[in-house]
Amino acid sequence: MPSRRQFLRGVGGTALLGTAAGRAAYLDLGFVRTKAGGGGTNTIDLDSPNREVFIPPKDFDAYATQMHEQYGGAAIPWTDPESLAGEFVGAYTRQVTIVPTEQYAMQDATILVHQLGSRRYKIRLWSAGRLLGKKYDVDPWGLYQKETAFTWLKQEISVGYEGELSADTTQSGSGRTSVAGGTVTVPDGSYEMGLSPVNEVNYRSRWEGFATTDVPLIGACEVQFKTGTKPRFDWSLSYGVGIRTPF
Repeated sequence: MPSRRQFLRGVGGTALLGTAAGRAAYLDLGFVRTKAGGGGTNTIDLDSPNREVFIPPKDFDAYATQMHEQYGGAAIPWTDPESLAGEFVGAYTRQVTIVPTEQYAMQDATILVHQLGSRRYKIRLWSAGRLLGKKYDVDPWGLYQKETAFTWLKQEISVGYEGELSADTTQSGSGRTSVAGGTVTVPDGSYEMGLSPVNEVNYRSRWEGFATTDVPLIGACEVQFKTGTKPRFDWSLSYGVGIRTPF
């Protein structure tokens, strides 16, 4: 039976701020509490690229260089997409300010698209978060502040029908992570990369933990769009930023 995705067209998102914004988990010295969490979804149409987020092959090197300047070793690991299998048709990019009014952090992301055949594509996903040095006000007056950290980061694509997505690499665990010719080092915590265990119309990479450093995510999958359907998919980002408390 076909499983239809739910579209959230354009750039959408939510941000939650405050003590009721997320979960708490005991981790090392105290409780990790998410204070700001949210995300958003774009619909990518490979037949009709949105020029606001699409980067043609000739401009990709400049974008990759910019990301390397900002993220160093956590930047995009695929720096020469023309050398990879298939025809490199371009990349799509996004940048999210985590709580715009507070500017705790940034999340950058890109997907590289290679056409492998008729209606068949290889999708490589990269995303990374970087903190901006903004402290969290624990009390209403800003007298007691705590350093912020990432508590989760996620990137996901969703297609319209079961059987369109495939992936030959699945990982559970942090540390050195490699997929489709790219390698990054993920901070300590829980890291998952692969098809969703709930259904096979979603592919995701997700990290959860407590990190004051840059957090990179990578992943790769193939999409074989069914005859008569449009070559498009939803691309979602989400994040959590929080603090560690003694109780």
